[in-house]
Formats: sequence, C-alpha cells, structure tokens
Amino acid sequence: MIGSIKGKIILKREKWLIVETSSGVGYKINVSPGTKFGDVGRLQLFFIHTHVREDALDLYGFLEYPELEFFEMLISVSGI
Repeated sequence: MIGSIKGKIILKREKWLIVETSSGVGYKINVSPGTKFGDVGRLQLFFIHTHVREDALDLYGFLEYPELEFFEMLISVSGI
C-alpha cells in the first residue's frame, strides 16, 4: 500500500491533483474540494489512503495524518 507521496504538484483540479515524484512518476490523488493545497510547482507531502478495487486503484490524499485517520475511521463504519 502507498502510505505517503512527496512531490511537486504539476496539475490541480477541484477534486484531484497530480503530484510528480523525484523519480518522474505522476500520481493522481483525490482530494477534498476546498482543501488549501500548495500552488502548482510547489513541493508537497501527502498522507495517502490507497483504495483497491477490482477495476480501480484510487489514492486519497491528506495534508495531516489525523485527517487520514479520521477518513479511515469514517469509511470503516458500515453504511458510509
């Protein structure tokens, strides 16, 4: 599982962004709308929740580790 990604933001949209790591790989990371991430070109660290399904591998990024923990607690509750 991917636990964190540190890299340069190369593209930002309302619900996702692409972060390019030092190895040259760009990761599409889903983010909460309205979260204040850095500008394009800025180096940023994201704590990652990796969600694997049969037809997809999704990454959800958070600036602070407690936000990630809260998200993982919410999705562990049945019906959410």
